[in-house]
Amino acid sequence: MDLRAPADLRPTRRSRVHPVRPGHHRYSRFVVVMKVLLPSLAVVLLALVAVWPQLRSEEGRFRIGFADLSPDKVQALSMVNARYYGVDSRNRPFTITADSGTEVEARKGVIELEAPKADFSSRDGSGVYIEAKSGIYYEREQLLDLSGDVALYHDQGYELHTQSARIDLGKSTAEGTVPVTGNGPQGRIDGEGFRIEDSGRQVLVLGRSAATMKGAGRK
Repeated sequence: MDLRAPADLRPTRRSRVHPVRPGHHRYSRFVVVMKVLLPSLAVVLLALVAVWPQLRSEEGRFRIGFADLSPDKVQALSMVNARYYGVDSRNRPFTITADSGTEVEARKGVIELEAPKADFSSRDGSGVYIEAKSGIYYEREQLLDLSGDVALYHDQGYELHTQSARIDLGKSTAEGTVPVTGNGPQGRIDGEGFRIEDSGRQVLVLGRSAATMKGAGRK
């Protein structure tokens, strides 16, 4: 006699439920992220390996370019509102100013000036002021060559106008060898050149000259 219940009356087995651990989801997410990230990193590394030699060569060329520079190859150094100061052989001060100064020969101290102005004083306190459109300053020799609408003014009332002049700042003298016109306390004077000596204590008009004296009405 079979005491077992019919199959259709037997209680069904309950499926065993496995609990899901909290860390399982994190691990799965990590695996997914790494599957995406690792190939991307591999691509970036391969690209860097391919480009790196070119970057190194560019860096080498950049450094070589700087190594080739030398003071002789620097064409010009410019200064806005240039100012130069010094003293002459008798320790009398002089000053040069300009709208701009461009050093064209650094080792020789040759400087091109735009709208230069120079002034120096004598022992008795009288001064000479000179301006022009352009000039060249020879710093070592303390020479200043002026050109273009050169105007010279003296504290004692002299005023000269010419187109070129050379100023010897070391000796506090000035001279010109082209026609000059001027005015002074005694009248107007024209000449073929001029010379100023001893910081302006002597003003000479050179060559064939003509003077118009104030109040005299004669030349």
